Amino acid sequence: MRGFIVTIAAAAVLANFAGMARADDRAEINALYSKLEAALKNKTPEDTLALETPDFTALEKGKKITGKQLVQEMKAQDASVKTVKDVTIKVKKAAITGKTAKVTTDFSYLVEVDDPEGHMGPKGATHEMSMSGEVSNDLVKTAAGWKFKTMKQGVGKMLVDGKPVPQQAPQKPKRGKKM
Repeated sequence: MRGFIVTIAAAAVLANFAGMARADDRAEINALYSKLEAALKNKTPEDTLALETPDFTALEKGKKITGKQLVQEMKAQDASVKTVKDVTIKVKKAAITGKTAKVTTDFSYLVEVDDPEGHMGPKGATHEMSMSGEVSNDLVKTAAGWKFKTMKQGVGKMLVDGKPVPQQAPQKPKRGKKM
């Protein structure tokens, strides 16, 4: 009987430590997303590379790209951004298993953009653009802390001056005709 009580007590202590470890992991994961928010707010996409594993990939417009390629795309997009008004990333779900985690977030991004060519309205006008949606990430816990391993953006919405912008579906690669 005494052995049974010791076993139950040990199991309770271990369960408590596991819960504390998950809480610590959750706090570290939230801190990782705060660093991502800061890089986006500050228009410093190169800062995101330190948050990624060396083999990080993102699914962008139906194709896989590396972290460095993603940084180049973000820099190109930031070229027309006059001001980043807000970036918010909220962790909706974090399934932590040992040194890996599957995380789903909601994001919102609000910027003021210059439109010198008139693609969104009058030539030379400034517009407010907002984007929101869901992103899924696979994370890995390394010696340096939690890092992004993959990113996949789900369907979201975009508004320009408060009006919806139709989203284009990812293009499928064209196949050549057989002869």
